[in-house]
Amino acid sequence: MLKHSSRWLVATAALLVGTVASSQSTPTITFQSPSQGWNVVASSNPLPFGQTVTINYSADRLTQCRGNITATTPGWSIFGQYSFNGGPVQSFWVAGGYPTPFPPPPSIPLNTRGDLAIWFVNTSRWGCQAWDSSFGNNFHFNVQ
Repeated sequence: MLKHSSRWLVATAALLVGTVASSQSTPTITFQSPSQGWNVVASSNPLPFGQTVTINYSADRLTQCRGNITATTPGWSIFGQYSFNGGPVQSFWVAGGYPTPFPPPPSIPLNTRGDLAIWFVNTSRWGCQAWDSSFGNNFHFNVQ
């Protein structure tokens, strides 16, 4: 008969729970500010098919098209745009004005395998447009 101390069993169980929790954590892609070196960091590569990736975007990356309608109402918005494998373009809100008071957090459902291309556009109500697209190449991630 094998005997293990209760401390060993508790430590093993905690390790297994921690491993499962970390493997199930939400994937993220972080687009850092200029002061952080403009880095783009994905929590995993490839990104896990079937999950939703959270987008952490620093609005300091796109500051050209700004202005407020009132003291508290932005007249500008930043939207992320993306496509899988060169397919149809979809978008999500990132920062600035939004038509409803509680916009959904920036995220992309990873429902297609292959190449995920992402880029960002800052627009204002006065017709200004500015892009964050890796100089027109977009940001690419593998979904598997």
